[in-house]
Amino acid sequence: MTGADLHFQLITSAVLIAATTFVHGVFVAAAAAVFRATTQQARGSIRFFRDSIVLVLLVSWLMAAHSIEIWMWALTFLHFDLFDTLETALYFSASSYTTLGFGDVLLPEGWRLLAGATAANGFLLFGLSAAFLFDAARQLHLGGSRN
Repeated sequence: MTGADLHFQLITSAVLIAATTFVHGVFVAAAAAVFRATTQQARGSIRFFRDSIVLVLLVSWLMAAHSIEIWMWALTFLHFDLFDTLETALYFSASSYTTLGFGDVLLPEGWRLLAGATAANGFLLFGLSAAFLFDAARQLHLGGSRN
């Protein structure tokens, strides 16, 4: 691998990480705004169902963000002709982004740094999602009273 190849991979990774983080930030900020505007006091079974629905919607919303981010990586892999089919690019993107990394599909030599960047990106954004959901659950006072 030449220095230019290394630099190109690093720049590509940095741009994609910035772009996916921006997308995720927009989704989290939108979810937070809606969450703040709609969370009101409720009691009994109404509270249980409302809180359950809120969590399902938040998780679905965040998974939509992760799906878009996986597609962003996959389309980049296709743009550089690193895979022959969209399915293979999506499969590799998803397995890397989720840090599963089965190893049955690999990037060509000279492009392998993108796999690590994809995994680091997914790891951090899943962490951001988990932190957001934890805070949402805390604000809903799941498992406890509102004192």
